[in-house]
Amino acid sequence: MSQRIECSKRQCRWTGTFSTAHRRDDGFMKTAICPRCNCDSFYDLPNPVKSERAEQANALIKAISSHGRKFFDYKGEVSTIEVDAKGKVWFVDSYTKRRIYTHYQGRWSGFSNGGTLRDLVCCMRNYITKGHKIPLAWIAPTRFNPENGDIWGYGQEAAADLRKEVALLDIIDESKA
Repeated sequence: MSQRIECSKRQCRWTGTFSTAHRRDDGFMKTAICPRCNCDSFYDLPNPVKSERAEQANALIKAISSHGRKFFDYKGEVSTIEVDAKGKVWFVDSYTKRRIYTHYQGRWSGFSNGGTLRDLVCCMRNYITKGHKIPLAWIAPTRFNPENGDIWGYGQEAAADLRKEVALLDIIDESKA
């Protein structure tokens, strides 16, 4: 398994694996050299926890976009969540094609879905940044009277299918259903 490294020079910050860095032979020792700036000092990078969590959030978005009213889907384009180099979470809207900063507390310019789904995206952001799982009850939430349907406007069958699919994801906390 290759070791993930990042160049220690602030201006460079080349990121890669130990196997792709150039090597200099100093006689008794081989030193890794940055291919961009020729620096010979690196930081070891931990495994990308946030990107794994972002993949879980994107799997949840994909599941929601394939059931019922197909939220987060516009003509086959599905919204996504991205994490930048600073660890900030961005939502890429499928309708407006805008990259939306999710840490902003005010109105999100360019977000094409409603407030309930905005709150769900905030929960996904909190999962990515802090590890807080989303309760299963937040997915196609039912009203106080289940005969009236759910808040998202799904039918009972479509909501049950969606909940069954997303319950298998790591982002969902089934104990708080």
